[in-house]
Amino acid sequence: MPKSKKLQQQIENKLETLQKLIEEIGNHSINSDDPEQRDSDYYYDLEAQLTKALELLRDKKGKELDDFGEPIVLEEGLCSLVDEYHSEEE
Repeated sequence: MPKSKKLQQQIENKLETLQKLIEEIGNHSINSDDPEQRDSDYYYDLEAQLTKALELLRDKKGKELDDFGEPIVLEEGLCSLVDEYHSEEE
């Protein structure tokens, strides 16, 4: 499989996961007059979903460092994958 096709598949998978998370986040409307939304569990759940969405965008880095003293990337995030895809297309 060509590298650009592989990148495209990885991007699509992350986008699908991100779309599902965004839909779940969209179900959390914030209304200060709603007593159910004053429950801390409501906000912890929202925070967890937002954190998962951010994790998809960012690179997952390990604790080990490379030759330049930078953390080793264990899994590229959506932002890095899109950058790499566009640089290959040019």
